[in-house]
Amino acid sequence: MTNFLYFSHSYRSEDAQCVDFFGRLLRSEGLVPSLDPPSESVNSAKLERHLASTDGMVAILTWREGGVSQHILFEIALCLRARKPLLVFVEDVLPGGVVPGRVLQRRFSRRSFLRQTREHRHALEILKMYLGEKPPPKYQPPLSQRSCLLVGADALSEQQREDLSGFIERRAYSPAAVDGDIAAEIQELIACADVAVSFVDSKSPLAYYLFGALQGACLPTITFTAQHSYAFNPRVPLEYQPRPVRTLADSAVLEEALARELELYEEDFLDLSDQDEVASYASLLLDVGSRNGHYDPGTRNVFVQELVMRDKYVTGQAGAVGPGSRASEMTFNQIWGEVAGQMDLAALSGELAELREHLRQQATGPEHDLALGEVASAELAASAGDGPRALSHLARAGKWALEVATSIGTSVDAAALKSALGV
Repeated sequence: MTNFLYFSHSYRSEDAQCVDFFGRLLRSEGLVPSLDPPSESVNSAKLERHLASTDGMVAILTWREGGVSQHILFEIALCLRARKPLLVFVEDVLPGGVVPGRVLQRRFSRRSFLRQTREHRHALEILKMYLGEKPPPKYQPPLSQRSCLLVGADALSEQQREDLSGFIERRAYSPAAVDGDIAAEIQELIACADVAVSFVDSKSPLAYYLFGALQGACLPTITFTAQHSYAFNPRVPLEYQPRPVRTLADSAVLEEALARELELYEEDFLDLSDQDEVASYASLLLDVGSRNGHYDPGTRNVFVQELVMRDKYVTGQAGAVGPGSRASEMTFNQIWGEVAGQMDLAALSGELAELREHLRQQATGPEHDLALGEVASAELAASAGDGPRALSHLARAGKWALEVATSIGTSVDAAALKSALGV
């Protein structure tokens, strides 16, 4: 029986060699990294759904200037929350305590990981003991239509709740809401739901209980907020925090935002534009694999070259990675290296806060909301001292943000936007 793993790793070019080594080592042990489809964005619901389809996780935590990847740390935390078997390979130059001590982990050296193969293989053998030879499927999966659980909907008017339920039904989900406070009924609703939509602006004690219950159950959740002063966590990438919307009072705005997030959540490898990749992956899973999970060299090559190292989604500091991408993390590092001497990150953060307020006042459509979120992400990155990540968010903020920055005379963020956009 084959074990499928969530393979969390850096997409930076300088890490490619060690990531490729660990990927090959996984396959040599009959462990298959799950195919993650490419997209231009990501949300926590997509990662939660992806993790739910796997038996466990292997993460590669490498050193980078400014600290380890917050995206990989978030994925590790997600696996711990889901209580799935986890193995983390930690580069030996990183300080202790980056990963909780109880987590199965091994140190590796970037310069001599090949000489450590025996130790790394032993760690994978321990992980396989936790995975088991035949991991069971989900216990008693629901037999009814897929469902979407609404949490915190008291933040909406009655008419908006009806409109949102109708929209969810048109997306072929059965909408569900928690009406009572019986623990068994609540847990049953969560256990049977496929995805949840939550509004953190709710003031209901029951909603706050449910927010925690959703986290504990690791149910894929799409979260929204219309609070202008929402306290985003600077240590968690903005992609995995509540999506800001201009208002909760407009059903059209909510439906537009929810449509985008559901598209991300529902993405799967069957949606790949190159269906030859899908056929190759299906062959890998169904036709070529033997009962002990080993594959011939040709199949391994197909997996590495066509499915793993080809297209990757855009997320945080990674920029865009893969064929047709307009920028990569390395590109933003290079751009930052060129402008860092002329740009004060503290000043940039301050001006981005000012720009964000002006953008909020002028926003009229969903594309403006997206740009506003990217500027907020850039502001947090700048305040954290991460110049390359600030530039990557500003690149996605687009020309409207640049036009507003120029019109209000904020010269530092206008210069940063021009650098990020290449204009």
